[in-house]
Amino acid sequence: MTTDLELFPATNPNPVLSVANDCTVLYSNKAGKTLLHEWGVAVGDKLPSYVEGIVKNVIFLNRPEKIKIETGKGVYFVGFYSVPEKKCVNIYGFDISGWRKFEEKPPGREVGEVANLELANIIDVPAIQSLMDDFYRLVHIPMGLIDLKGNILAGVAWQDICTKFHRIHPETCKNCIESDIKLSVGVPPGEFKLYRCKNNMWDVATPVMVGGKHVANIFSGQFFFEDEPVDYELFRSQARKYGFNEEEYIAAFEKVPRLSKEAVNKKMAFFVKLANILSQLSYSNFKLSQSLAESEILVNKLEKNREDFNRAQTVGNIGSWSLDVRKNELAWSDENYRIFCIQKGVPLTYETFLSKVHPDDRDYVDKKWNMGLEGEPYDIEHRIVVDGKVKWVREKAYIEFDKDGMVTGGFGITQDITERKKSEEALKRAHDSLEAKVKERTSELEKAYESLMEEERRLSEAQKIAHVGNWDWDLNTGEVYWSHEMCRIFGYAPKKLFHTYSELLNFIHPEDRSYVDNVVKSALNRESFSIDHRIISAEGEERIVHAQGDVVFDEKKSPIRLRGTIQDITDHKKAEEKIRILADAVESSNDAIVTESFDGTIISWNKTAEQIYGYSAEEILGKNVSILEPYNLKGKIKKIIEKVKHGEKIHHYRTLRLKKDGTTTNVSITYSPVFDAFGELKAISAIARDITEQINAEKILAKAEEARKKEIHHRIKNNLQVISSLLDLQAEKFRSRKCAENVEVLNAFKESQDRVMSIALIHKELHEGKRTDTLNFSAYLERLVENLFQTYRVGNVNTSLNIELEENIFFDMDVAVPLGIIINELVSNSLKYAFLGRDHGKIQIKLHREDSAEHANKEQGRTTEHYNDTDFTLIVSDNGLGITEDFNLEDSNSLGLQLVEVLVDQLGGEIELKRGSGTEFVIKFKVPVQN
Repeated sequence: MTTDLELFPATNPNPVLSVANDCTVLYSNKAGKTLLHEWGVAVGDKLPSYVEGIVKNVIFLNRPEKIKIETGKGVYFVGFYSVPEKKCVNIYGFDISGWRKFEEKPPGREVGEVANLELANIIDVPAIQSLMDDFYRLVHIPMGLIDLKGNILAGVAWQDICTKFHRIHPETCKNCIESDIKLSVGVPPGEFKLYRCKNNMWDVATPVMVGGKHVANIFSGQFFFEDEPVDYELFRSQARKYGFNEEEYIAAFEKVPRLSKEAVNKKMAFFVKLANILSQLSYSNFKLSQSLAESEILVNKLEKNREDFNRAQTVGNIGSWSLDVRKNELAWSDENYRIFCIQKGVPLTYETFLSKVHPDDRDYVDKKWNMGLEGEPYDIEHRIVVDGKVKWVREKAYIEFDKDGMVTGGFGITQDITERKKSEEALKRAHDSLEAKVKERTSELEKAYESLMEEERRLSEAQKIAHVGNWDWDLNTGEVYWSHEMCRIFGYAPKKLFHTYSELLNFIHPEDRSYVDNVVKSALNRESFSIDHRIISAEGEERIVHAQGDVVFDEKKSPIRLRGTIQDITDHKKAEEKIRILADAVESSNDAIVTESFDGTIISWNKTAEQIYGYSAEEILGKNVSILEPYNLKGKIKKIIEKVKHGEKIHHYRTLRLKKDGTTTNVSITYSPVFDAFGELKAISAIARDITEQINAEKILAKAEEARKKEIHHRIKNNLQVISSLLDLQAEKFRSRKCAENVEVLNAFKESQDRVMSIALIHKELHEGKRTDTLNFSAYLERLVENLFQTYRVGNVNTSLNIELEENIFFDMDVAVPLGIIINELVSNSLKYAFLGRDHGKIQIKLHREDSAEHANKEQGRTTEHYNDTDFTLIVSDNGLGITEDFNLEDSNSLGLQLVEVLVDQLGGEIELKRGSGTEFVIKFKVPVQN
């Protein structure tokens, strides 16, 4: 807070402070630190309660307060000034340490100052000596003025025994001084004390007081009373004791006067009055001296303050003015003239001042001044125009009124605040920028905090996922911190943050407890440990954990902390056991189990693989699996690996493998992908079984089965030919008969015979061909049609046949038999009925595959499960007479066409009759894909 503190820069030797209205210290210059130290606070703290009361009073009454504060470094005159528009109070201090002598002194202060003065400095010692000399000449009474240090300031008629003997010898002089100082103590002012000195003569003393302080004594002494006997022997012994010349000492002794008590009392009455006169005179001199010194200090101080005030106004850009309405005088300080750039000597009027005010601010300033003359506060900021430049000033005035409310005068200041205004503008910009940065930084801190909390949450989750808890044991306090995950591992609900080592040991399996305790204690000397052991959870469940710990040592190499982790490895141990069992199973398997990398490198090789292929693990590991491929199969394994990498599963793949001795062996291999714990494909597993004996057995069985099937087909063909011959013999009975019924019977026999022969042809093809389950339908169809043409040749000599077939179409018995009968029926119908009354005709047969996906798009509503079938289209057509429009295939009375429709349904196909130039049957059907 620097409001109005341009008046008192940081280099000002006097204290300058500013406090907020809630009494928080906002600013202090270097000199102000003295007051803060006295109050026991610093910048940013609140003032003590007794100073806070002054601040509150200044704010409430809106008027300054002034106090005097003494510190260890000096005395300060401190003023408190409220600044309402800035919501603060400025505190200005002035060092008045040099003025303290003429301030009102508290009780005892002056006494202390008197005690520090020498009596010789405040009395006229020669005048006192002259007075004593004159008095002795009148009354012949010896006397002396001695200060409390034993110094003789003035004296007259002192005896020879004192001046030539007692004050000369060190011991007797010591007795004299001790008598002067100690034996005369405690005499009240206005009284006297009679006492025998330590050198055995009578003395009498009365005190001299200055400002109530005992500073000296008036003595009269070295006498004997006239009525007391004189002890010569005592003084002779003193002479001998201190080495005085006895005769001279006794001669001096005899000169000591003998006085009556009455004479002593009279002289002491005079001495008491003399002491009082000296006391008064000394105190007056002291006060006069003090006043002169203080006056000189005051004059010097006032002169210096006037110079400091002028310098302060110049440094602080503050001018001042005073107004005396009664005398009609307006006075400006030098700085005020400078601020307004008006030469000293120019007549000063209100209009002179107003002419310098910025035109835009002139009405505002005039209004505020008139309000101030009516008692309103006058404290404003406005612009002035000086030498064509705009300045900002602050005007503050204290207007004085008499008891009737009339203006009598006033005092005010003018402060050049141009730089402050610039600073405020810069400060505002900086403040706005700072606020933006604070918001930005706050946002960053909030994000950092959120990130920290997120990291803490992630750490907790990571510990939970990894089953890892952590602990921290303070060896000095014995407290052990457990993380939440560690509590969870132990099945313990976290009720407190810290535990003990014994609590931890209680969870250790009884059989492992001693082992774990010894490991932990040993770790205190070797810095770390890492072990597996069992625990019994709070639920009574036995689990296995991995414990790690590190020791922290102090600078003296003494252990102070032990911290570490606990990981639940129960599942890991179980998995290890499963892996061990699996490894044993792999090693003891009757199959060769080999693991291969993507590039074909052999990674693992079990015992059975050694037995089948002849290579030991040491020989084969690291080599490429292509070493097992026969020359004619090179590259096959690489292709299989690629298929497995792309997700294809290969089971019981039969192939040949090359053994170490160069021979080949038959194997059945299942290839499977090998994934890591993250589900990522890492290698290929190949499980192979030697099927050489199985292959040999299958070949024998296949040959036997093939012979059996051929025999069956041969017998079926023979049986069907027998049936055909029987039908032919039976038809002979009706050939000689010339009725229509007999013709129909003969036709029926002939059609049945054709159907039987179409089936017999199939079995003949299967018997004579290499296959026993599937039939080359293309070859079969040509023989079937050829037989039909031979059968119906009469009347169809000029009928031609056009067959369009794909080569090597193979069908099994379930397709070949019904399809053969269908073709037999349709072709025989064309030969019998299509060309009646014509010399020539043409029959056409087409059989071909169709693209399955293309066909599926055409045939909406079919499911995707048919996409693995092959679509076939059979077209049987002729250019004969055709079929009438009213003919309905579904309602046909023809046994042959009814049979065709039934067999098409059996194939799961569709039949369509097209009429045009002749007759055309289109049959579409599906056949499962054959390996």
